[in-house]
Amino acid sequence: MEVTRRDLFKFTGLAAAGVVGASALAGCAPKTAAETATLADTGSADAGLPAFLQAPEPITDFADTREYDVVVVGAGESGLSAAHSAVAAGAKVACVQNIGTAQTTGNMGASVDTTKTDEAGIQACVAFLMEKNAYRSNRKLLEAWARNSYEAVTWWADTAAEGGAESKPYDSEREYNGYTYYLHANTYNHLEGAHNDAALAVCDAVAAEGVEFFFNSPAVQLYKEGERVAGVICETEEGNVLFKAAKGVILASGDCSGNQEMRDYYCPDLRGFKTMSPFRDGMGMMAGIWAGAQMTPVNHSKMVHGGGALTRLELPFLNLDIHGERFMNEVLSFAYLNNLMREYLEEYDFQNPMAAKFFTIMPANWVEIGEQWAAAHPNEVKFGVGNMKIPSEDQFVKGETFAELAANINAYMEVEEWHIDPIDEQTIVASIEAYNELCATGADGQFGKRADYLVPIEQGPFFAVPRGANSVPAVLGGLTVNENQQCLGAEGAPIEGLFAVGNASGQFYGGVDYPMDVEGLSIGRAITSGYVTGRYVAAL
Repeated sequence: MEVTRRDLFKFTGLAAAGVVGASALAGCAPKTAAETATLADTGSADAGLPAFLQAPEPITDFADTREYDVVVVGAGESGLSAAHSAVAAGAKVACVQNIGTAQTTGNMGASVDTTKTDEAGIQACVAFLMEKNAYRSNRKLLEAWARNSYEAVTWWADTAAEGGAESKPYDSEREYNGYTYYLHANTYNHLEGAHNDAALAVCDAVAAEGVEFFFNSPAVQLYKEGERVAGVICETEEGNVLFKAAKGVILASGDCSGNQEMRDYYCPDLRGFKTMSPFRDGMGMMAGIWAGAQMTPVNHSKMVHGGGALTRLELPFLNLDIHGERFMNEVLSFAYLNNLMREYLEEYDFQNPMAAKFFTIMPANWVEIGEQWAAAHPNEVKFGVGNMKIPSEDQFVKGETFAELAANINAYMEVEEWHIDPIDEQTIVASIEAYNELCATGADGQFGKRADYLVPIEQGPFFAVPRGANSVPAVLGGLTVNENQQCLGAEGAPIEGLFAVGNASGQFYGGVDYPMDVEGLSIGRAITSGYVTGRYVAAL
């Protein structure tokens, strides 16, 4: 019997199922010794709920107690912004972080340029995002971003630049319902650490402003006085330390993409995709849930990225799957490609995220053709995102003939260790030839692609671009909040003293996927929500 790579993944999956299956609901995410002991002592692991929904016994013994006006949990974009605006407003601020440094990911932080956009334009931008988020967003949160984002991301860019991390601004204009709005974004893809370089510079500046940072101090519970959240309990080298907050606690701890149990529960569509940021463990949201805060209803929006500039090369030539066959209308943003890949991931028992990859087949004159398409359909055809450089041809698979290209595709997958079964090379050649015949008819009777894009693959040498997003940088749900980012309880009433910002908060998104239609929205929203909320809480 011939055993293929996908068979090996299935055998592995079946073997693992016997070990994992019985304990799946007890929690897949790593737990501290204290958490494990608490579950064992209370017996709550047998309650039939996922572990993260089961509140542990309150911690009451503290190695130390420290007094602040505002305590920010998390030192990413939203946490640094909240800490800055709170201390700038006169508050005494502590920022606690689960790891040993400030940490962010990504490249762009978007805003609405309110120096150019009028009121109708602002409302058009908000309406556009409502549509892209399946009308599940809290409109007030979208509007708060639109009105305040330019001030917030300008502060971020200026502060980062002073610390040596210079942004390369990216400006664009969009139209919706007949109204124009102008977008401005900070971009840092030219820096080795991308947006994280900016965050490190901002962190230093915020510390110089007077914010006290406590790294390697994960928040494990919130502290309550009656119904009011009055502080945060952190695990430190000293033991459990209580950071009291006279005005409020701001959860800026990010999403739960690094917590497999929470990810599976709130966004099961992500099965088979790899985690990009394990440090995003959902602990801040868990602490909020245990204090009575509510999570955004399932299904949370998913963000699936990865593949860099190659994946973002959105030129609708011919896409071939891991079997060498055309499988889609090629006009589709990379942000939504993941929805077409479930059957391929399933072939490898959801154990190999490389099964979500594919190849775009292009002729030698791909730039010339792509530029013509982009001029006619700028919202559908893109050479990249923002200021991202167009990939060079030495990043592509190349062949002088279709047969050579097919052979080199298999060689590429082997060298890059995709662990995908070799593709039948005759199938690749036949698919390209069949596509050329389809183009000659002038109509896509297979997937309905716009006739403008039916350009045959004729001029060699020929290229195959390895594409496909298969990494998860974020799960976009979070705790439900009102227009002031204040967390809401079971009856919809605000929880005194508790706020959530960035991806720890919900209802900003609502669609199946993160909308890449406004590039940099995730980071821009994180900076803005923290910036506005820190100032608000400091004024209480």
